Amino acid sequence: MKNFLPPLLLALVLVCGFSACSNPEFIASGIKLELTKIERASDGSVQVAWRVGNPNVFPYLLSKTSHKIKLNGVLVGVVTDNSPLGIPAQDHAECTGVLTPANPAAGATIEQAIAQGSAAYRLDSSVFVLLLDDKSEKVLMTSSGTVAVTTK
Repeated sequence: MKNFLPPLLLALVLVCGFSACSNPEFIASGIKLELTKIERASDGSVQVAWRVGNPNVFPYLLSKTSHKIKLNGVLVGVVTDNSPLGIPAQDHAECTGVLTPANPAAGATIEQAIAQGSAAYRLDSSVFVLLLDDKSEKVLMTSSGTVAVTTK
């Protein structure tokens, strides 16, 4: 019986370990997304800056990201970035993208936020974490807070 127990425990550990690695929430455990600035340019385009924080001891490579942005509870648009983004271990990376407006009312919401100087935001993100070669895992994340909203 004693000779049978170690292989059984090893098999159990391997099965539990591999099932945890296939869980998207486990893969991106600890990664935090936050908006840092929203800025409207003189041509009317809106630049959105965000930060991805990585408290873990290993780096991540995001193959692409997509963010739905709500300001003061109103959907204002989507920012999509298809370029790879490396996040160093126990550090952060910052990105900027152009907001694609959700509808014509989005401009009015942004104008109101500019007048206030800031806005409460909700960020619903789809992040694709590159695991190996070209295999990536889609991870859904949500964050919220307050962001500065300005104009150039």
